[in-house]
Amino acid sequence: ISKAGFKAIIAENFAEIFFGNSTTLGMPCVTASREDIDKIAAAVEKDPKTEVTIDLVKLEARFAGQSVKIAQRESARDALVNGRWDAIGELIDGLPDVKATAAKLPYMAA
Repeated sequence: ISKAGFKAIIAENFAEIFFGNSTTLGMPCVTASREDIDKIAAAVEKDPKTEVTIDLVKLEARFAGQSVKIAQRESARDALVNGRWDAIGELIDGLPDVKATAAKLPYMAA
């Protein structure tokens, strides 16, 4: 999906595995009502160059001078807004803190 140029997905709902995998890759999956999705689709159909902007802070999708409300699970929204969707990257970034804490533990001394 991202190779095709898509940076986010709007749907009525998502399968759990798809949602988790997309979030882990930094691709927002947001929900909107069928009516609002139809509005977006109509605008894109009318002008295929229409860009749709997903604003995770304001929880809205903007397109062709319009906007609609979107929703996203708070944990995923927080991770994406704050750049914490890469769990492995977070672990690697935290390695110095882990080593510092381990060095203070008497049972970890070599």
